[in-house]
Amino acid sequence: MLVLPKNTGLKRYASIFLDNHPHLKSCKVITVRGEDVPFWVEQLTKKGKKAIGLTGEDLYKEYVLKNGGDATEVLSRIEWTDEKALYEKPALCFIGPEGKKIEDLPRSFTVCACGKYQTIVSTYLDKLREQGYEIEEIYVNGSVETSCSEGIADAIVDIVYSGKSIDEFGLEIYEVIFRSDCVVIGGKHD
Repeated sequence: MLVLPKNTGLKRYASIFLDNHPHLKSCKVITVRGEDVPFWVEQLTKKGKKAIGLTGEDLYKEYVLKNGGDATEVLSRIEWTDEKALYEKPALCFIGPEGKKIEDLPRSFTVCACGKYQTIVSTYLDKLREQGYEIEEIYVNGSVETSCSEGIADAIVDIVYSGKSIDEFGLEIYEVIFRSDCVVIGGKHD
């Protein structure tokens, strides 16, 4: 069984994967959101079914950090390469007001991030807390940049692709936390 992402950016890599593995085209396909692919692969495996899924490495990492990841593994990696992407692939970044850097933030500040990366973001922010920062975390499902431009948050953590919205909202990337390729995952069988 194949579990493939319906997310626009990941669909392209699902096609590449299937073109490289034509024998899998006859498999039953389940299409879900990229962040749900690891869950589906794990659950199908637990039910005794062979399942392979394709998702973003960032989404898989979040799932493993949150759920332990004992039942799935990375079978292969498909390098994400896109000249239109700022880092040639999606990158989870720590972002704040333009013309500043992390050291310019107050010792107590608020960060807004996309909810699907809550565990990765919290882990990253814990490293800043170790440096003496007090950080309030806010999680939303979209319009992360607006939270910073409207003063709800002092900084954000979000996926950067082209960098267009960073420029639109007068923001600057302070640090790249994670660059993401695509991963093919499968269930671990006993």
